[in-house]
Amino acid sequence: MIRLQSLLVYTLLAIIMYFFAKKASLMQKASYQMIPVIAFILVFGLRYSVGIDWENYREIYEEELFGMTFKEMLETRYEIGFLSIVYLCYIFQLPTYMLFVCLAAIQIIFLYLALKEDHGVLPYVYLAFIFSGIAIFGFCNVMRQNIAFCIFLYALKFVRDRKFIHYVLFYALAFCFHKSVIILLPCYFIWSIKSAIFNRPITQISIFIASIIMSLSNPIQHIFEYLESIIILMGFEGYIDSVEDLTTNSYIGPTRITLILAYLIIFYHSQDIKQFFSSKLFNQFYDLFFIGACCYFIFLGNMMFGRITQYFTNFSFIIFGYALYYYFQQPKTRTTLIGIAAISLSLFTSYSNLIVKCDKNTDGYVSYFQKDLHRQKDMQRTIMLNNR
Repeated sequence: MIRLQSLLVYTLLAIIMYFFAKKASLMQKASYQMIPVIAFILVFGLRYSVGIDWENYREIYEEELFGMTFKEMLETRYEIGFLSIVYLCYIFQLPTYMLFVCLAAIQIIFLYLALKEDHGVLPYVYLAFIFSGIAIFGFCNVMRQNIAFCIFLYALKFVRDRKFIHYVLFYALAFCFHKSVIILLPCYFIWSIKSAIFNRPITQISIFIASIIMSLSNPIQHIFEYLESIIILMGFEGYIDSVEDLTTNSYIGPTRITLILAYLIIFYHSQDIKQFFSSKLFNQFYDLFFIGACCYFIFLGNMMFGRITQYFTNFSFIIFGYALYYYFQQPKTRTTLIGIAAISLSLFTSYSNLIVKCDKNTDGYVSYFQKDLHRQKDMQRTIMLNNR
């Protein structure tokens, strides 16, 4: 039941977001762009126990912070941006699901604002967003961090425009939701000097292959010894006691093989794609994507470092969207068809893997109002936690 419902809900959401973003691009009507935004807010805001962190946020809202004054809240471990949202929900006596509606709204609105200039690309980004699984196992977990990611994504345009004050203001806003965004502090100074870092395809491919080889040597413990203080500063101290258990999973199955193939093809065509978009903002997206691609395999399967580097790995769905748009705008040669096929295959295997496994984890979709399925979702979460 949950697996079939998840397939229908996520697939229908992807189609709606793609269709109306495409229609908005063709007809030049911004009002149509609001339909994907609203659809995302309704689906992900009104979910029940989708994402392992959902229950944690419910407990924070209903138990941990309930009854506190705002001053008392500020003494907790949570950032002021998130606390402000919670406090406003308390003031208006909103039910728990409205907290998740607010969080989902902030995520998708800043994502849309960051990419709306490239309105032709947006439909493909939405497809990659859903089918890569990042919207589900990514944005439904570590919600505060992903809000920080979306705000930072929006702030990048101020790097391009050399508006330092605007960048600082939005960077500070991102920091107010998750202090781990401090890892991105140097970005303004890097791209105000250079328009792009990773240009040569052969260099990218060599570094990427080296990253895959490095993952087999399990570098986590050595890296951790040097970065422990920084990890604490970014707010991931909760993982330190279990770092011995967070070893990398170097198994590379079909999903990761197709991902590697898609990455290699994008790296190979990167100069042509950059020339096509001819945008400093795209170059920033691409550089962060490349860092994320390497980090994903260096820290393969490691939860702590996976969350730290999520600011970079999230850029995969954005670049997949841009690359798909590029390939569809080119003459249908063997090269472009291979590019489309590689990215589509990677998205298909990721999405299939998510749907097949959603009965055994918390990725399966259930609405907050489907009370009859809540017990089953609660059991899934309990079993998943016990098996960790």
